[in-house]
Amino acid sequence: MKAVVIIVLLLLPYTAFGAETIQSSSGPHTKHYEQSLFKMTEKDMFSAEMVLKDKDLKVGVNTIDLIVHDKNDKDVVGATVTVAPWMPEMGHGVFEKPVVIERGGGLYSVENIILIMGGRWELRIKVKKDNAEDSVTFEFPDVKSSKTQPQNEHKMLHSAAANVDTSTVRSSAKKLFKISYSSESGPVPIGRIISWKLRVAAADGRPVKNAEISISGDMPEHGHGLPTQPEVTNGMEDGDYIVHGLKFSMPGWWVITFKVKARDMADTVTFNLLVQ
Repeated sequence: MKAVVIIVLLLLPYTAFGAETIQSSSGPHTKHYEQSLFKMTEKDMFSAEMVLKDKDLKVGVNTIDLIVHDKNDKDVVGATVTVAPWMPEMGHGVFEKPVVIERGGGLYSVENIILIMGGRWELRIKVKKDNAEDSVTFEFPDVKSSKTQPQNEHKMLHSAAANVDTSTVRSSAKKLFKISYSSESGPVPIGRIISWKLRVAAADGRPVKNAEISISGDMPEHGHGLPTQPEVTNGMEDGDYIVHGLKFSMPGWWVITFKVKARDMADTVTFNLLVQ
């Protein structure tokens, strides 16, 4: 009873209390609030009740509360709870991890859920308590921008990309290398795995052999990276390298960065792409 009182007091400003019993394969479970979302985890080890403080998720910063019970409908105290936002159609999540704070009585607050764009999102939740570990996914098919969000914000962001240098041949930051790329697929496709051919030469034009090259990518306007983890291998000729497993999940301004290490030299180079 004490735990129920704690939960009611903490969540009372946001939703109406109206406990009901939900039947599952593991037995009856308590749903505390009328407008909350309720699910059992995949293996029926836990129940998860989600209270949305703004009544729905929106583009921007969100906060939710989770009430977690075990299979016997008892409060789960001292669990490790993680929440991972995911956009399945785009194949990416978010840069900043949400922060989970335990409040007591099986209640966990989740702050800093930053959704970077509208559309279909999932909140993938994992609960671990002692030797029990299970997960559950809540789906939000139509996340929209807040009504108070400036309507021209997206246009302003795109105007920042209009003047970027999209050259496919560039010198590295310290001028140690001259690097170029070409796409084997021609125009960059959206949502398909492709390969790039990378050409690395020293400042004097000599091809650079057996370099260690890593790649990273992000979308400055949306705050997320590549949905895959591309790898770079040696090509057929000296100075040639192949970038495998590259995928662009959506149109817009992408920034691709290569880190190159060869002998006693290390440098980085950045390419801008406007994917359409």
